[in-house]
Amino acid sequence: MMNSNNSMLKVEGLKKYFPVRRGFFQKVIGWVKAVDGVDFEIEQGKTLGLVGESGCGKTTIGRLILRLLEPDQGKISYRGQDISALPPKEIKPLRKEMQIIFQDPVGSLNPRMTVGQTVEEGLRAVGMHGRAERKTRVRELLQMVGISASADDRYPHEFSGGQRQR
Repeated sequence: MMNSNNSMLKVEGLKKYFPVRRGFFQKVIGWVKAVDGVDFEIEQGKTLGLVGESGCGKTTIGRLILRLLEPDQGKISYRGQDISALPPKEIKPLRKEMQIIFQDPVGSLNPRMTVGQTVEEGLRAVGMHGRAERKTRVRELLQMVGISASADDRYPHEFSGGQRQR
């Protein structure tokens, strides 16, 4: 593993096991090792793709990094700060900077909401309260990812797969 001062995200010894339960009393009869000793580092400006078979732990790694799941073991550092044990109140602001882009965008988008409403919902969740300000920002964000600002009233099925991923 590289040892860089440019590290944006560093994951060391990450583990997450899920119990396998059976019977009326849900007795633990074993463990699924979803993530077992994962290490990687991403430098500022670089990209890392997680690839693997279905069920191999890719989504679990993403959820662990975002602290949507708690790791059983390991250390996660973001911009030099150990976020492995931060309380939820301190993790929430970091989620403005850290996001997962799922391979299947269809399952991530509400078909009953326009793309503008979907993006606006995220802005509201991070504390942007003024409706006019949110609308302006939605249009800016669409343009930043190569989608026309006027497309904010279109529904997910009206976009190509690549556009939905953006």
